[in-house]
Amino acid sequence: MALVDYPSCDEDDNEVTSNNSKDITSLKRKRDGPSDLPPLPSKFHDLYASTTRVSVRDDPSLHEGRKRVIPHIEGNWPTHIYIEWYPSTTEDAWLSKVISALQKDISFDSNSKVHSSVTSDVGVPLPLHVSLSRSLGFLAAQKDDFVDSLDRILKVSGIRPFDITFTGLKWVANFENTRWFLVLSIPKPESDGLNKILFVCNSIVKQYGQPPLYPGPPTGPSIYARKKQQRRKSQDSRKASYDKSHTNMDWSEIQDATDAFHISLAWTLKNPNKELLELTESVAKDHLNRLQTIEVSVKEIKCKVGNVVTSMSLRSNPFEGG
Repeated sequence: MALVDYPSCDEDDNEVTSNNSKDITSLKRKRDGPSDLPPLPSKFHDLYASTTRVSVRDDPSLHEGRKRVIPHIEGNWPTHIYIEWYPSTTEDAWLSKVISALQKDISFDSNSKVHSSVTSDVGVPLPLHVSLSRSLGFLAAQKDDFVDSLDRILKVSGIRPFDITFTGLKWVANFENTRWFLVLSIPKPESDGLNKILFVCNSIVKQYGQPPLYPGPPTGPSIYARKKQQRRKSQDSRKASYDKSHTNMDWSEIQDATDAFHISLAWTLKNPNKELLELTESVAKDHLNRLQTIEVSVKEIKCKVGNVVTSMSLRSNPFEGG
């Protein structure tokens, strides 16, 4: 009986290897090409906004030398108000290129290393943000009321969605001078939306005994007075008051903090030296045209309390209900 002429193991291996190579090449081309998929909705990112807790105490060695601005207090809920921006694939690649230029061309000791805020250590794109508050802390009994108060006042403020752009790069220190940040400068947007949102946030933050963001913040007594009055009214009267209040919102105490608004791209533990400052200026000039084409649409702000993120939309129509 004749033997069946089966292909050898080597032939099988060569065929499998050849097919795998074609599949990998095809997959790589698909990944390298532009994606037609729409961006994920904002609330999807909110579900994964927290990071893994690696220690119950403040240990800078676990966070590349960073120290808590406000020490953790048992029972306090860390809170932050901000505008979030997820750069597109093209924008992310350009921002990463800017950071790489600063990381490769200068030699630093470990404390002067430039750390990227654009991507993680494994190259995963990270969300960027415009801060609208300092690092805050609320007791469990306060946190929900604070979020509700901020959401209600934002709804009656009449602040509509707006766009922000960028004008340049610079280094700025945090309030405690423990870290320095490479930031994108933001000019005053149309309708002065950033200053108005900061006015609202600071007015509520101060009422809860927390430090406001940036020097000379507004006190916002007229806003808070309305809020107290609205609580004493019925459901129908409260809604009517909300619809009316946006037309007579008192912005007379608003202050211009335009020079302070920014988006952080990178950070370092030491004050940037002359060499780094000169290189930053050179990189900024080389990429100025590209920088000025980026436009970020602001349609909501976010308030993160602990690991819970609440999105608060800006109303396109200030008369809409909800």
